[in-house]
Amino acid sequence: MRVWTPKGITKEKTVFVPDVTLHDLRHTWASWHYCLYRDILALKEDGEWATMGIVARYAKKTPDAYREEIRAWWRLSERHGSGTDIAAK
Repeated sequence: MRVWTPKGITKEKTVFVPDVTLHDLRHTWASWHYCLYRDILALKEDGEWATMGIVARYAKKTPDAYREEIRAWWRLSERHGSGTDIAAK
């Protein structure tokens, strides 16, 4: 719970703010996608981003050591190859 006093109001307000948001998960998805496939153009297309600048803002380089853990989390196997359309698999 977060507590603050809005400007111009004397009474404190309390609101639940989640530790992880959908926006956070989009960043994670983009970084994991790039870790697995190393294809920035496919990431741009799969993420439906208009510019490479937006892709760069969302995706961060994830160490290769995490590749197999990400593959397991997404339940991917080697038979899926290097295709990037994860939703179709």
